[in-house]
Amino acid sequence: MAELAAALAEVHDDEFTGVWPENVAVFDAFLAVATQWRTAPIGGGMAPVGVVYVGLDYAAARAGLDAAGIVVTPELWAGLRVMEDAARAALNER
Repeated sequence: MAELAAALAEVHDDEFTGVWPENVAVFDAFLAVATQWRTAPIGGGMAPVGVVYVGLDYAAARAGLDAAGIVVTPELWAGLRVMEDAARAALNER
C-alpha cells in the first residue's frame, strides 16, 4: 500500500498532501477494499444511464480486509466508514 500512496503522490504532486501517520492504517484498509462498492442503476428504465454508489459491500469489504491481513478494530472500522462516506459523496457528484 505504501507503493500506491507514493504513486499517488507522484501523479498528483501538486494536489496530494500526504496521509497523516495516524490515518495510515485506515488509508491502507480503504485501499484494500476500494473496489467493493454496492451500486444501483439510475434512469433509463431497461437501459440505465449510470449508477449511484450506495456504499461499500460490507461482507466483501470484510473478506478483503481479512485477505489483506488487516485486523479490524472499532477505531479502524469507524475511520473506514468516514472514508466511505467521503468517497461516496465524491463518486456521486454530478
